[in-house]
Amino acid sequence: MTEATDPSGGMNLVTKSAAVLRAIAEAGELTVSELAERTAEPASSLYRLLSTLQAIGWVEDGSRRGKTRLGLDFVRLGAKLEAQLDLRDLARPELERLHAATGQTSFLCIRRGLRAVCIDRIDGLDVQIHNLRLGESMPLGQGAAPRAILAFEIPEVVQRYLRDLPEDELFGPVAHNAEELRRLLAETASAGVAVAHSDWGQGIGGVGAPIFNHTGAVVGALSISGQTHRVFHSDYDPVAMVQSAAATVSRALGAIQLPEAHLPAVESGAV
Repeated sequence: MTEATDPSGGMNLVTKSAAVLRAIAEAGELTVSELAERTAEPASSLYRLLSTLQAIGWVEDGSRRGKTRLGLDFVRLGAKLEAQLDLRDLARPELERLHAATGQTSFLCIRRGLRAVCIDRIDGLDVQIHNLRLGESMPLGQGAAPRAILAFEIPEVVQRYLRDLPEDELFGPVAHNAEELRRLLAETASAGVAVAHSDWGQGIGGVGAPIFNHTGAVVGALSISGQTHRVFHSDYDPVAMVQSAAATVSRALGAIQLPEAHLPAVESGAV
């Protein structure tokens, strides 16, 4: 029975790949002979494995003939995972502070494709009315946190959202067409915060503010949400609190100067 047909072969391949990638990461660049010494794998097996890893962009030719180093796609994948883990750790204290001060459900969301994914949340008074559970997602144009992300994304992302998202997911109860959504994004970007009174259902309100990294790129958003009368008619300022929390996380990520409020560069005819 070959490794390809052996039920355990897949796991063996994963284990071998991990060992090879780890060895290359530690050394920077390695030849096949050096890899064989470090992994105790035969050179013939390593040649086949490296060919597969190179095909998917996880390794590439090194600076000298015969050397192999980590590929750009693998480095990018690792950077994304590291950034996500760092963001959760850095945002958690602010998430807890928002929850304690407001009693509302607090969210941390990031963009994945054309949707906003909840990667952390703390349940509030109105937990039963929220659909955005941990790991769940919603379109970028709907809800406070998703809209706070989309409003500060590069123009190409906004255009792709309007062009590629299925019609039944594109618009919500607040923006019913592309022109209304562009106007809403412009208002959000100008104010620096997304305010939602009924995005998730009648009587449900929320506030979301973007989080930026050291390059000034938006990497996520913090938000609170609950029944509108509890969010907006309380003894605290929900907009100021959420903006302050997001700014604190942004500075922790190295954002020296937060981007000024701006209008998304989406022409009226762009879809």
